[in-house]
Amino acid sequence: MTQPAASSKAAPVVLITGAAGFIGAALAKALVAAGCEVRAGVRTSQARHGRAVRCDLDRPDEIAAAMAGVDLVVHAAYGAVPAMTSQCNALLEAMAGAGVGRLIHLSSIAVYGDATGAIDEDFAGPATHDAYGAAKTACEAAIRAFVTEPHRAALILRPGIVYGAGSPFWIDKLAERIRCGALGRFGDAGEGIAALIHVDDLVAMVVAAVARLTGPAQSASRLTILNAIGPETPSWNAYFTALADRLGLPLQDMSAAECRRRQGLAVVAKIWRRLALPGGRGAALFPMPGEMALFARRAVYSSARAQAWFGFAPGIGLAEGLERALPQVRT
Repeated sequence: MTQPAASSKAAPVVLITGAAGFIGAALAKALVAAGCEVRAGVRTSQARHGRAVRCDLDRPDEIAAAMAGVDLVVHAAYGAVPAMTSQCNALLEAMAGAGVGRLIHLSSIAVYGDATGAIDEDFAGPATHDAYGAAKTACEAAIRAFVTEPHRAALILRPGIVYGAGSPFWIDKLAERIRCGALGRFGDAGEGIAALIHVDDLVAMVVAAVARLTGPAQSASRLTILNAIGPETPSWNAYFTALADRLGLPLQDMSAAECRRRQGLAVVAKIWRRLALPGGRGAALFPMPGEMALFARRAVYSSARAQAWFGFAPGIGLAEGLERALPQVRT
């Protein structure tokens, strides 16, 4: 019996920027497992998965060298906010120079600023952005311009709060703040919606998108923009409570007056620590008004388009997500 001929299609070559980071490293591991040839773009030679390549986004020569022979770029790098836009532009210039026309860009729901209520990808209402949200918005604008040229396509994913094992802020830093009493339940001020998505769910989306953008059919649309939100979006109070319970630690209820008092102490503690004086770290970690505004924001980000585009929905709920993030502590 004649055997079917093996496919001559080579594995796609995928460059991941920020491949040593929390999300980038998880993506590199998953894409290697999916059969991709992964170039792990890093500032140094360290990378846990894929083939490490120097790709400092402040060094156009390194970006150009990393780009040779690449089929698709996953832009997952996260660094200094003031440099984000120039780094994205440098990456797009290197892609254009190398003829690389496929991009998956990890943006953020921060592009919606302080808007509240029901929000989908077409949202164009008034909103105020912080520096991070403004930088992400500028990066998206650059990508819109990039895909106006023929034979280019981009997927912009706007994840919510990405947590999981190794999450430097939404797990590790929050856990530290709970341990030192710098985080609590904030009453109405903490009843905003935590638009969580576990890193494993986000990675599954990117792996599926890579297959779609590099496969035989590829993507017919030049630009696709999708929110990436998990199946459970508790209040911030509920998230802090669940995280504290997972850690086996108590969590204090804090009134508005107590929050104001602690914020005043935090200002002094931050100055104290800038002077390199001992102590004060716990006090300095208390949330300031900008962060408290996030904890109070009641915005519901639609994920309907993402579910339709991918053909599946993220499935990791809060209890499972925290167990994956902190497997070593008690249930």
